[in-house]
Amino acid sequence: MNVPNVSRQLAKTIVDALKRAGHLVLAGGEGEAVVRDLTGHIEPVLEKILPRVSPTLVMGEVTSTFGDEATDEAVEQLVESLREALLDSDGVEDVYADDRTIERMIFRIFQEELLKVADTIEDADEPPPPISVRLDTLGYVAAHAARGADDDTLRDALDRAAEAVRSELDRYDADSRTAFFRPSNPDPEQRIDIESSIEEELSDLVDLGVVELPTVVRRVPVGRTLDRNAQKALFKTIDRLAQKHLAAALCPGSWSWEGDDALALTFTPLTEPDERLVDEQTTAFVAELQTLDLGQAAAATTAPTRPANPDAGALALARAIAGIAGMVPKPKPAADSGDAPPKSGPAPAVKEPAAKDSTAKKTAAKKTTAKPATKKTAAAKASPAPKKKAAAKKKAN
Repeated sequence: MNVPNVSRQLAKTIVDALKRAGHLVLAGGEGEAVVRDLTGHIEPVLEKILPRVSPTLVMGEVTSTFGDEATDEAVEQLVESLREALLDSDGVEDVYADDRTIERMIFRIFQEELLKVADTIEDADEPPPPISVRLDTLGYVAAHAARGADDDTLRDALDRAAEAVRSELDRYDADSRTAFFRPSNPDPEQRIDIESSIEEELSDLVDLGVVELPTVVRRVPVGRTLDRNAQKALFKTIDRLAQKHLAAALCPGSWSWEGDDALALTFTPLTEPDERLVDEQTTAFVAELQTLDLGQAAAATTAPTRPANPDAGALALARAIAGIAGMVPKPKPAADSGDAPPKSGPAPAVKEPAAKDSTAKKTAAKKTTAKPATKKTAAAKASPAPKKKAAAKKKAN
């Protein structure tokens, strides 16, 4: 409670009441100064007695009880000081009442105002009453989720809703489906926040599949009998139609096979069910479904699964055999005469596999005899070099 504001309000009320009663005449333009003088007397006393003032004051004279004897004495002294302040104030031009009359009026005004202040303080000290929310008055989804959820699941959702807005679930009445919350502050807007939080939590129960909403089902014959393979082949075709025609925001639909000759369209209204909206979507879906040749569509879907080339299997087998053959190591061919000889000496003759062609044997023999000839030639070319070097040494001597 703001004591300075209450003190000023009391002072102004006293001055206005005395003026209206004709007991007081103020000098021109001095009304504010008189109120300020009285406020200076009231404020220090009010700070001491206000916490002890009872909201059920006893009506009567100055000797009436304000709560205790100390408060009574303080009030009596304050009334006398206010009367004297009025008589001594330069802002008061004249007084047309005796002291007793002025004190009685001041006391009565003071008592009435203190009673109002005490009531306000008592109301502020009491915790705010709980906020009640009837779940059936919430949105369609939240209301049905509250009906479909078990007690434990529902109470958990209400606890989470209260925690999200810094409140506390006080209790839940299952018979009337009413939840009571203790708000963290007496702000009137708190109710709106609590209701929004409850709707969000209950809608999550539907999204998670914990609670299912009521549905509307329409049966649509397809006009022919389809086995399971044909139904699988037509999945993409029918699902494309469903995404196109069963996608209303307030009443979305889904589809499934019902037996071997019909579809089941299942609609989940997110508001009060609207049969017209369900019928419109069903009619549009059926109209385009009837334009399709389901048998041809099923055959076209399964056709790519057969090989396009009848020889594809044989070709793949031939490639596999060729790959295995390529993994067998091939014999290394004999080195040509132009190749450099191995560093470790003459390489042993490589025995060729027996061949029926006699020409291959002759060729192998020629290549075998060619290697020593190459070595001799190389030796012949290399031998004169030491002799020249020796001759050069003799000339030098």
